[in-house]
Amino acid sequence: MAVVLKSILKNQTLYKTLLKRPQCVSPLIVSRTLTSEAHKKPLSVFFEEAVGLRPRPETSEIEEEEEEQGNELKRKLLELERKLIELKKSEPVRKKKQKEKVVTSEETEKRHDNLYKLSKGDEEEKKEVKKRSREQEDVIRVYKELPIEMVSFVRLLHKEGYLNKANFITGEKLNMGNLNEEYSRTFVKFAAERFGKDYQEIAKWLSGSDLKKIVLFGCPSVEKRAVFAAKTLRNFFDIHENNVCNKCVLKEKCKFPNQSVWDGKTKHLHLSVVMKVITLYPLDLTHPKLQVPQEVQDSVARLLTEIQNLSRTVCTPLA
Repeated sequence: MAVVLKSILKNQTLYKTLLKRPQCVSPLIVSRTLTSEAHKKPLSVFFEEAVGLRPRPETSEIEEEEEEQGNELKRKLLELERKLIELKKSEPVRKKKQKEKVVTSEETEKRHDNLYKLSKGDEEEKKEVKKRSREQEDVIRVYKELPIEMVSFVRLLHKEGYLNKANFITGEKLNMGNLNEEYSRTFVKFAAERFGKDYQEIAKWLSGSDLKKIVLFGCPSVEKRAVFAAKTLRNFFDIHENNVCNKCVLKEKCKFPNQSVWDGKTKHLHLSVVMKVITLYPLDLTHPKLQVPQEVQDSVARLLTEIQNLSRTVCTPLA
């Protein structure tokens, strides 16, 4: 009891002291001090509660609620920690499954590619065979030397100005050594066609027997212009295509077998059409597989000679 009385006296003394010095201590500090002191338990009360002489007061509802909230928070934190641990453990498994899926998709694509290649194997093989055959045909070709009749005719073309735009001729002199390539010989062929258009009147004086023998042999090439020119001449001589195409060695490579030509050029003999056919033989522009008999070569040589002679004596170029 002495202790309790002593504490009460101390509080009263403190209170009186604060009242005597209001200018130094604010009211807020005083209220806080008094409130805290009022709520503090005396030491004797703590002692009696500790030894069991006084029953302990029950926990207030607010404190219980705060304790429950704290426990709930701890429980949630523990739950989150558990989930994080499970996620870390399951992460390698998920990565492994993803890798397995990627590998599976890649394997599926490879299988599809293999099936596609197998299904397209025959077509690719056929294309490769065709490609090789074309490459074999495109091998650099060594051309035969021009016959005398063709050399004379080339000189005539050069003299008349039909080779003026040829880039294989330098200066005014004609070098026959420059005619060993496909470009130069093709240029001469087109120059001969222009010559035929200018000297159309020669056509009515040509030897029909030699020309008929040439077109009966077949087409000199499978090139469209050459084929149509030969068919036009056969139509002019009333030669049926079946009689020529059935025995032609180029039939399998030709796109127009057993087909006739029906146009205005078949009614008359055109020298330009004749030049499209006969110049291919001496220029060695015929198909490589074509074996030209000697009698056909002789007919071509005679026609070239006739054309050169007629061009000098009979007619002049058309305007």
